[in-house]
Amino acid sequence: MLASFFKFTAIRSLFKPTADGKFGTIKGVYIPDVLQMIGVILFLRLGWILGHVGIVAMSFIILLSSTLILLTSLSMTTIVSNMKMRGGGSYYIISRCLGLEFGSAIGILQCISQLCSVALCVTGFALSVHEILPSVPLPLLKAATLSILICLSYWSTDLALKTQIFIFTVLLIAISGIFWGWSGVPDTLPLLEPSNHSFTFWMAFAMFFPATTGIESGMAMSGDLRNPARSLPIGTIIAVLTVFCLYLSIALFLSFHASSEYLQSYPFLLYHTNHFKFLILLGIWAATLSSALGAILGGPRVMQAIAKDGILPKFLAKGYGPTNQPRVATLCMLIISMGLLLFAEINQIIPIMTMACLVSYGLINFIAFMETIIKNPSWRPYLKIPFIFPMMGCIGCFSAMFLINSGATFIISILLVALCCWTSSRKITSNWDDIRYGIYSYFIHKGTVKLSNVEKSAKNWRPHILALFDTPHIQKNLAFFAHALNQEKGFLTFGAVLKEPEEDLDTKLKVHLKELKIPSHIHVNTLHEPIIAADQMIKNYGFGHLKPNTIFFSIPSNFPTLDFVRLLMSISSQKKNIVLLKDDPHKDSIYGDASKQKKQIHLWWRGKYPGNFEFSLALAFLLQQSKLWPISKISIKMMAKDEQTRKKLLRQFEIYRPRLRIKNLEFDPLLNAESDFFSNLIQESKKTDLTFLGLKRPNQNTRVEEYAEYYLKLMESTREISNVAYVLSGEQVQFRKIFL
Repeated sequence: MLASFFKFTAIRSLFKPTADGKFGTIKGVYIPDVLQMIGVILFLRLGWILGHVGIVAMSFIILLSSTLILLTSLSMTTIVSNMKMRGGGSYYIISRCLGLEFGSAIGILQCISQLCSVALCVTGFALSVHEILPSVPLPLLKAATLSILICLSYWSTDLALKTQIFIFTVLLIAISGIFWGWSGVPDTLPLLEPSNHSFTFWMAFAMFFPATTGIESGMAMSGDLRNPARSLPIGTIIAVLTVFCLYLSIALFLSFHASSEYLQSYPFLLYHTNHFKFLILLGIWAATLSSALGAILGGPRVMQAIAKDGILPKFLAKGYGPTNQPRVATLCMLIISMGLLLFAEINQIIPIMTMACLVSYGLINFIAFMETIIKNPSWRPYLKIPFIFPMMGCIGCFSAMFLINSGATFIISILLVALCCWTSSRKITSNWDDIRYGIYSYFIHKGTVKLSNVEKSAKNWRPHILALFDTPHIQKNLAFFAHALNQEKGFLTFGAVLKEPEEDLDTKLKVHLKELKIPSHIHVNTLHEPIIAADQMIKNYGFGHLKPNTIFFSIPSNFPTLDFVRLLMSISSQKKNIVLLKDDPHKDSIYGDASKQKKQIHLWWRGKYPGNFEFSLALAFLLQQSKLWPISKISIKMMAKDEQTRKKLLRQFEIYRPRLRIKNLEFDPLLNAESDFFSNLIQESKKTDLTFLGLKRPNQNTRVEEYAEYYLKLMESTREISNVAYVLSGEQVQFRKIFL
């Protein structure tokens, strides 16, 4: 699988220097990755963990850790071979694929991980020196070591990388000295009392996993590489395989030559059991210093990349020299790392690194998985891998987080959400494309195909609203009324039907709705005859089964009456619901005003069309549940011929009330035989916030002129009532099943 990709590389160019100060595969990726992975854990924690869990579990931990890193490396390889990489490593990958919100959250966590790595490695180095020079205070050793490393990386990245090459050579000699310098456990070395602390498999995994997380160093250097798309995958994969072999070999060697009791008692056992103790010390110093240096080189570059995108303060983005040295970010890292060094213990730092790395790697695998699944035309990586690999990597990383510490996983998840919300609230605009549109489209496609095979039912009914208007701006009452009913759970579209086109109308309407905080779709149809444009939109708008089932209007200002009535009859024949809103122009924000909580809703039923009444009750209940109409009171109004009928209606309502389960609901049958229906309607509902009133249902034999006469008469009869929603249920849904 990798052969075709390796043909894409030129081995002779791996060490080739360049005039622009960029680095190749070995110097820029492989050595930093290996040095980051062969760190303090190899010399100070590998044997100690092995002593607690045994060689079988330790081998599985090394295999599992390396497998997750290898899968992540493959995912990273396929991603970077499809894009032009710049500085920032995994932050750059995630932000350019999942958007700035996710990218910033991961980038900040990545910075935290690098800071923890610096603190871990410097602490390990200081502890080893303190073994030889116990008179020197440990905090002083930590501070001095960190300061020297920061100065080295502050002035020259090239010098720091050249130093790493020297350290890499020393480290290889020291590791080989573990095998040929072994002298056995001395008889003078006493066993210590075993700890009563329980040590589970996943605790051991959490302690060891950071040893394999060095690929962050190579990724963080992506902006300084001559060819990131080539160097990152080759260097990373070879580094992971190299380190896997080293860790497994040393673990097997220790399990055959030292008892678990001694391994548990002495985390520094490799020093006590070697003829050439100075080699072990050199190895520890080389490993810890190189890992710390790798993190110091990578961390500030991640900070710099995040700052360039406007997430962190701009002063952190400042660079110096031909390689854009992030000196300001390096100084910032010095301050924070110094605090971690002085106030945190080594065993507290390791799990933090583990969680930060796992969530970052999990998202990289998720990106590769989604890109492989949705297969956008832009997805043309040099290295193609089956979707099962990134899927396994994603599941493995997130599962490991929960198994290690579910509480810490929950905290990390909350932190991620908080960071995403923080970035989103700052409304920072990015100037690149990401794959979110493709992901949404993929799942919507899958969902709509499934939806087309599912029958509609009252149990799952919601209004999917198409709100039409015939002006270049959206009326607030119509917008808030539709939003209150939709509640961001159904599909809401505002459709403009205009005679003349208007420039950038679609953008202007989106901006207006964003100001009103109403998430919805916009559709504009321009035609010389707006009524025809409206009819076309109602008949054709939608996708598959995701079509509007409820059409909203305000009382139209530009449509001729006959044409509008003909449109209403056409909608009814299409089995769609109609809501015609007549609002009070002097109360422009009544439907969006949540301050007036106890609003009054009157629902009138004349007894002829039960579908209209049930549909109105469903809409009234949805209004009551919205944030815009909380604690509103619904009053069902009906005319009774006599007192006996009135009492009968009240008894029936009391029977059904428990089954309806609607709060603030009352039934008020009126007894007034001397006046007609509309006189009672005006008297009772003139000052009500909203009145629901049913429309007559036209049939196939109803003439347009006949229905127009009815419509005009209805408008005249209700002229004195300010806010009325005229409803006509047309959808083939038994609305009563929603409540009973």
